Amino acid sequence: MRRCRVAATQVDTRHLDVEHNLDTHRRVIGEVAEAGCDLVVFPECSTTGHNGSPEVTRSAEAHDGPIFEALASRAAECGVVVGYGFCELFRGTHYNTYALVGPGGLLGLQRKVHASDDEFFRFRQAYEWSVVDLGFCSAGVAICHDSDFFESWRILALKGAEVVLLPHANRTMPAGGGALTFDGRGRQLGEADLIAAQRELLDERPTPPRLHDALARDNAVYAVFSDQVGFDGHSTHVGGAYVLAPDGSLVARSEPGTGTAWIQADLEPEPLARARENPWLTLRKRRPEAYDELTARL
Repeated sequence: MRRCRVAATQVDTRHLDVEHNLDTHRRVIGEVAEAGCDLVVFPECSTTGHNGSPEVTRSAEAHDGPIFEALASRAAECGVVVGYGFCELFRGTHYNTYALVGPGGLLGLQRKVHASDDEFFRFRQAYEWSVVDLGFCSAGVAICHDSDFFESWRILALKGAEVVLLPHANRTMPAGGGALTFDGRGRQLGEADLIAAQRELLDERPTPPRLHDALARDNAVYAVFSDQVGFDGHSTHVGGAYVLAPDGSLVARSEPGTGTAWIQADLEPEPLARARENPWLTLRKRRPEAYDELTARL
């Protein structure tokens, strides 16, 4: 990889309001381009909301359609790579999909492999992992629940990922507070609730159950986390953004808040090379001949 600058976002996505979401994306893309960023990472399902509908997915084809055309055009105009999420209609079914689009068009897609909770009733689960050459780095994507599985990180690292993107739409259900929003179960959530949840998420090191810092370290990759924030009309999302170095240390993180925001971080090639030259790197010391049980079903 070469030195590059990335932007990690938290986005107040509106369920089914694609035009509002695209306006937010266009604005943020312009802002990060002015800051000299090479890549902007938007959250999971950032353009359609987490729970799509047929009306939305008809606008969300991967290679054409209004969503792709709008963001590919903006990426070309601003000269940046854009990662965004959407509910994809593909081969007669729906996927939770993440696209990487550059000034020259579509670079790659990742469809979510591990469904969480009610996603089993909404999305087909994928089986493939992709690593995409962005020109300045090789990037893989672990969408939300995918990042909870060490296998996701390991496969992406083995396929050559130098940076793992972590788009999320973390849904949170804290006890009722003020009257800012309602969650998907009708309980009130105040701004203080969301900020408290963000502070826990954005602690000095991301703590279990995420363990993103340990997984970045064990696989010697940069990690870029972006999350939806606030009530989208369907469910409430905790928000937050951060960037981790290949040794698991924190490079940058957002301040707690309930609106759309972004942070930037410079990814340097030297820490990546240093982490991968470490003789104790578990990625280097693995013994796949002893791991047959990992693919066995329970």
